[in-house]
Amino acid sequence: MTHRFQFTLIDDDGDELIHDLPAKHEVCDRCEGHGTHLNPAIGEHAYTRDEFNESFDDDERAEYFRRGGIYDVQCEQCHGQRVVTVVDERACTSATDKRTLAIYHAQQRAAAEDERTRRAEMRFGY
Repeated sequence: MTHRFQFTLIDDDGDELIHDLPAKHEVCDRCEGHGTHLNPAIGEHAYTRDEFNESFDDDERAEYFRRGGIYDVQCEQCHGQRVVTVVDERACTSATDKRTLAIYHAQQRAAAEDERTRRAEMRFGY
């Protein structure tokens, strides 16, 4: 069975264009194939060693670091499936796939730049 990866672009007229490329499944990098990860509400807090030790007892500290522990949630990226669908660049052999892959890479670069800008603005309080 051949898998396809779909992505949407908005053209200059505001119309949505759906593109697809050959795809494959890879282990989810967010949960490392476990299907769960530490709840971001907890994990994104930067605890000092003292704060961590004051906030959690011995059992809670063990759970904090245990895969599937009480502080884990279903993976936000793979939704517990442990794998994600990604573009199979090696299978992009046709001229159409190669053109579409170039469009996809441009979209990914633009999204990464937008994310860098968003994070910079957050650091400066915008």
